[in-house]
Amino acid sequence: MTERLGMKTLIQGGFVVAFDGTQHEIIKDGLVVYNGNRVEFVGKDYSQAVDRKIDANGCLVSPGFIDTHFHSGINASDYILNDSTKLDFFAANYLAHGGPTREGAHFAHLKDVDVGQRFSLIHLIKSGVTTTFEIGGPGAEPERFVDMVDEVGIRTATGPSYKNVSFFHDSEGRLEYDWDEARGSEGLEKAVQFAKQFDGACNGRMSAMLFPGHVDSCTPDLLKQTKKAANDAGVRVQIHATINLFEFHTVMQRERCTPIELLQKIGFLDPQVSLSHCIFISGHSWLAYPYGDDLKIIADSGASVAYSPLKYLKLGITMESFDRYLKAGINMGIGTDTFPKDILSDMRYAALASRVADKSFMSGHPRDVFNAATLGGAKMLGRNDIGRLERGAKADIAIVNLRDLAFGAVRDPIRSLMENAVSRDVRTVIVDGETLVDDYKYLRLDEQELLDKVQKKAEQVWDSVPKWHWTGKSIDDVVPPSFKMK
Repeated sequence: MTERLGMKTLIQGGFVVAFDGTQHEIIKDGLVVYNGNRVEFVGKDYSQAVDRKIDANGCLVSPGFIDTHFHSGINASDYILNDSTKLDFFAANYLAHGGPTREGAHFAHLKDVDVGQRFSLIHLIKSGVTTTFEIGGPGAEPERFVDMVDEVGIRTATGPSYKNVSFFHDSEGRLEYDWDEARGSEGLEKAVQFAKQFDGACNGRMSAMLFPGHVDSCTPDLLKQTKKAANDAGVRVQIHATINLFEFHTVMQRERCTPIELLQKIGFLDPQVSLSHCIFISGHSWLAYPYGDDLKIIADSGASVAYSPLKYLKLGITMESFDRYLKAGINMGIGTDTFPKDILSDMRYAALASRVADKSFMSGHPRDVFNAATLGGAKMLGRNDIGRLERGAKADIAIVNLRDLAFGAVRDPIRSLMENAVSRDVRTVIVDGETLVDDYKYLRLDEQELLDKVQKKAEQVWDSVPKWHWTGKSIDDVVPPSFKMK
């Protein structure tokens, strides 16, 4: 049956994750009814007529997940994350694959609205994500980007990213900071203009945010200007903070305090702010800096943390730990900063990394990571109508098939989800009352045709590596393949 405006749909059977006004609860063999783009009923018994029924027997019927840290684009650059020529960079995240030579800068990692960015957003939807914090996506073509997001159908909080500094590598691989006061101010101005023009676009599915780059790539003055601009415009802010050792020691040398202490000192932190990653806080084992209490500063300010566990596991790093942040009173969200954009797997990684960091099987409870991927993200965005299934909430719903040999017998569906599920188990995704994924397939375009375009674009990115990488070497030299390829 074709969906239409005002259609009433009943989802029946399965484990329904309902919201009781305070917390999630599970209703076995439950029902969800949505009318248009709003949930009308969640419970056991519903006798009114409906236009359509969806059988969810053997499934988890969940609020759509909220990805609190996401960069749209092709996955080609993720292959360069573990750059074998940068052993002295101490797993410095984006600096290993985001710092070209000055001469080769225009060859490196170009945004591609029609293929790469579209592909990654669809990939995200297929993991059950209905809302994402999309950072820096608008780039140089904001109108085209907004049109693309509208076509894809996801709910987004987005805006251009900006900073004072550009990063380059010299011919010996040394990092160079290229500071420019005007660059930051002009970037902020464009971001504010984007917010004024596109907040509420895509039939209300787009919310604007301000995204200053990093604590070490923005001057304190630019961060102060950002906070004032956000308050004036009534939008929220997310900044990359304590994401690598370079940032921590650069700020420590420049300001004689930790990045978190600097944000506190300039009045940047409050409940309208979220911190991307936030790994290298005082006391982290990689820092050998036990002084101060960054966790308490964050908790006292009311700021949130958007944690992307897989990105750091790829680099051999863990947050120390998810449970510790949660117990300090910090609102936590889950992000997918690297590929695959699979929030179900990232929930599992968040829990397991917490257990490793705490050396305790009691750490990383399924309840807590599920809350982070739903209620935590909603709180970060300042909304009480997403990340939950209750009357009046948005009809943003993910249906995950648990009736598979990978799951076996199911007693606690949230534990089964966290321990076993991957994006390919997501059967149906509904955003704002519209079905975007049905029977495991995205409905708005041909996936195979898109994948052909993605492969072609990625090959172009990999071929370009010698033009911008400081060594001038090929992708096979920078990141050798696992086995010899003929």
